[in-house]
Amino acid sequence: MSLSEFEIIQKYFDSAELTLNREEVLVGIGDDGALLNLGVEDHLVISTDVLVESIHYPANANPKKIASRALIVNLSDLAAMGAKPLCFTLGLVLADASEPWLQQFSHGLAEVAKRFNIALVGGDLSKGPTTIAIQVHGTTQSGNALCRYGAQAGDSIFVTGCLGDGAIALAIMGLPSHLGDSFQLEKDQPAANCAAYFDAAYFQPEPRIEFALQCASFITSAIDISDGLVGDLGHICAKSNVGATLKAANIPTSDSASCCVSSDNLLRAALYGGDDYELCVTVSPGNQKAFLAAAKESGTRVSYIGEITENPELVCISESNEEIVLQSNAYSHFKD
Repeated sequence: MSLSEFEIIQKYFDSAELTLNREEVLVGIGDDGALLNLGVEDHLVISTDVLVESIHYPANANPKKIASRALIVNLSDLAAMGAKPLCFTLGLVLADASEPWLQQFSHGLAEVAKRFNIALVGGDLSKGPTTIAIQVHGTTQSGNALCRYGAQAGDSIFVTGCLGDGAIALAIMGLPSHLGDSFQLEKDQPAANCAAYFDAAYFQPEPRIEFALQCASFITSAIDISDGLVGDLGHICAKSNVGATLKAANIPTSDSASCCVSSDNLLRAALYGGDDYELCVTVSPGNQKAFLAAAKESGTRVSYIGEITENPELVCISESNEEIVLQSNAYSHFKD
């Protein structure tokens, strides 16, 4: 006999491993809504991401990995806002309420929740095409939130980690890429160590929470790189009424990425690929030294990749000092 919606919630999600018994949560799972005590000086940051089977992950993917990615990509949004994780809600639509699947999914969710001390406080469950919707809530002190606006001409542009791994991981998994048919792997089957690297890069990207909390006071604007560097930096430029000049040679990529695609496709993946969930931030000249020290203290690799300009255009310069023609092919959910 299959479990009911309420039995599934009680068995797999209303557990100490996910609710975490946080003192800010006055009422959590089991009522019509969650009740939170935020304190008088805190601002609430809210973000939502939706993952759809066969679009954002393969249908046969490990449920534990799916859960990990589903929560982490939302945590990346909190990092981009300089927010400390507080709690989250889970909307889960399942084609089949398989208990082994639910057990692994719940376990993967709990591992990430415990690591970042973010409590599950409610949600909803339904039957249909498998879809995962998570809404995260974080806190930041009044006036300390990071936003896409605030960049000024002369600010340096930095990114965390490596770019391009998300797009290459999608190609390895055989999922369609918005980069087009010409975006191909150099080999049909990458080496085992590369395949393992990209599996981790896709399902367990590192949300830069600690980096953001350590460096927020030195950052003028920020965004997480989910739709590609060009598209996401373009959002900063648009919100801040500025432009930017990128130095292609400075954009950080991984050794594994270099082994799997041509140099042209490596740059395309870094510029347009998305799904990296690294942060792109701007820093004023006077704060660079302190910013770099704080980033180092947080254990985060950062790379200088360009500068904010008054000219409201996004320009990319090659290693030979020639302008690279940028394309408008950042990821779009509804692009044909």
